[in-house]
Amino acid sequence: MSDIVNLGICTVDAIGQTVDDYPPPGGLRLFDRLTLTTGGNAMNCTIAMRKMGIPCDVIVKVGQDALGDFVVSEAQRYGAGTAGIIRSTDGVHTPYTFVCVLTGGQRSFFHTMGTNGTLCFEDINLDIVRRARFCFVTGTMVMKTFDGRQTAHLLAEAQKAGVKTLLDTVYLDAAPRDLWHDNIFPCLPGLDYFIPSLPEARAISGLEHPSEMARMFQDRGCKNVAIKLDQAGAFCRSVDGSEAIVPAYQIENVVDTTGAGDCWCAGFLTGLYLGLPMPEAALLGNATAAHCIQAPGASTGIVPLEQIHTFQKRTSLRR
Repeated sequence: MSDIVNLGICTVDAIGQTVDDYPPPGGLRLFDRLTLTTGGNAMNCTIAMRKMGIPCDVIVKVGQDALGDFVVSEAQRYGAGTAGIIRSTDGVHTPYTFVCVLTGGQRSFFHTMGTNGTLCFEDINLDIVRRARFCFVTGTMVMKTFDGRQTAHLLAEAQKAGVKTLLDTVYLDAAPRDLWHDNIFPCLPGLDYFIPSLPEARAISGLEHPSEMARMFQDRGCKNVAIKLDQAGAFCRSVDGSEAIVPAYQIENVVDTTGAGDCWCAGFLTGLYLGLPMPEAALLGNATAAHCIQAPGASTGIVPLEQIHTFQKRTSLRR
């Protein structure tokens, strides 16, 4: 067991390339190759942290199937703690996504929720959570059983044990604001850090300025807020009311933004783990995300922490 637990969603991504149209009923189309990778917020963050050299455990739920075996083997291959991985006993399959890559690089997705939708509080090994220093829950909004009050219960139990808690969400642009509120508001009193993206924070709050968003979240019980601003960096508001805009790094060649938010979380959590103040942890998050977007895939571009520190010394910030 390690000091960091990443808890949330996983998927197996079957990436088909190149798929420019779909066959009619009974028809056939050829494509060039199929690649299997793990995905989902918790797995992406875990693999990124392990590639950085940071010890962590992962808690996700998978089926009793070959895809579930693949998720477990990939986590083990990268050296993550897997004792908390849950194997479904009710016949529900491992979540997976068929990703169709078009000639121009655009992607279309077919997804099935599987065990992400059945993960519940009773599934989780609380001993692993309580022995950690940090518990990061990620994937809120697509864990229909665990979202909301069950997540809030888990966060409260973690805080009772002295664990620092973090929460990130998945952006569902069609989700009504009431659903955002039902899933997020119960969790805020149990959070040391809420780390949504700007579109997610806007969807929850109905506000436009990050400072106003962060104050709203704090008024509902969250201690610290960091809002991911994509190429603009990140906005931080601490429990003491201090605020900072943390700039992103100047990157000339953006290859693929897949997983950038998850890699930002990996860098931010690593910064907190190392004892950095929140703005410096956010800057490490920006540097980690910068590596992600310079290579295809969710974590392909992530390198050991020492190399990320070297990048920070040599690379200019956006102004």
